[in-house]
Amino acid sequence: SSLPIRLSSPAALHFPPSERNSLSPVNPPAMDDISSRYEIPRTAEFLRGRAYTRVALQFPDELLKDAPAVARALRAELGGGAKLFVMADTAYNSCCVDEVGASNIDAQCVVHYGHSCMSPTSNLPAFFVFGKAPLDISLCCRSLLDCSRESSKPVLVLCGLEYAHALDDLKRATMELCKSDCQNSEIHYAEVLCSEMSPSSSSTAEEQCSQSNGSTHNDGLPADNDDLATLVNNCCNVEGSTRKYNLGGLTWRVSTDEKMDDYLLYWIGQDNSAFANIALTFNKCDIAVRYDTAANQFSRDVSHLMKILRRRYYLVEKAKDANIVGILVGTLGVGMYIVTFNIENSYANVR
Repeated sequence: SSLPIRLSSPAALHFPPSERNSLSPVNPPAMDDISSRYEIPRTAEFLRGRAYTRVALQFPDELLKDAPAVARALRAELGGGAKLFVMADTAYNSCCVDEVGASNIDAQCVVHYGHSCMSPTSNLPAFFVFGKAPLDISLCCRSLLDCSRESSKPVLVLCGLEYAHALDDLKRATMELCKSDCQNSEIHYAEVLCSEMSPSSSSTAEEQCSQSNGSTHNDGLPADNDDLATLVNNCCNVEGSTRKYNLGGLTWRVSTDEKMDDYLLYWIGQDNSAFANIALTFNKCDIAVRYDTAANQFSRDVSHLMKILRRRYYLVEKAKDANIVGILVGTLGVGMYIVTFNIENSYANVR
């Protein structure tokens, strides 16, 4: 068949309208909340330290209503000397840094608000403000320990970037509850990779990426799809006796004697593209529970993501029958695309 086949990435999946960034509450934040929610002092310190005078502020659609207040607060904190430009209609997905839009106003830096896929930039440095979504530490802690009791596997806690600020409090609460309950649980926590990005550092990080070890196909799926697992593996780098993983702005380490399949995954956040990225990449791992803070409930059902994964396997098998394959690359929204294309091309030549 000559019809094109679309292999969508997790970030391009369609999710219900309930997927909204936690920076944006039902009611607009008061002026005294703007500084905290949007980390105005930390942002100003970053901009002053690098003497940027033309700065683009990138907001997703759901945060645009706060853009004027954020710009005013940031301008007041900077005390003048810098021109701020608000960007809304991005050239690519709102999770990516819009270097094209920023270049139109000769920006020296982009401050990105809300969820980010942390794709590397090509030319401009970026500063990320993920937000500070509220988290019920007590409820989340007890749920986490319950999952640990029910499984013999160590637990790896992953989260949406907007909840990363609460991980230290969650660690302390979990340790205290373990002591009081005389429970010895092996729980590991991912950390935020960084909140700053420069073209040089992102290039270095991407060049160091190597394919992670082991198969990632889901139980019940055809075993001959291990080649697809290579395409969805995350960026991984072996450092001494540990293997360092970087995915979706999060980073964590596991021993080289272990595989990701040996861990039980505990996700804190909504059922959005970030969760899909984790679930589809490590689809052979057990996902213990997804703690949805917006709905204040727990969910263990990831069957809808497994349907997406099966569809991917089907399309990849169908694509293998094609003599000519076209690849559409979004060069305007992400850096290091040539390196990625060369890797894809090498796989195609091998096959």
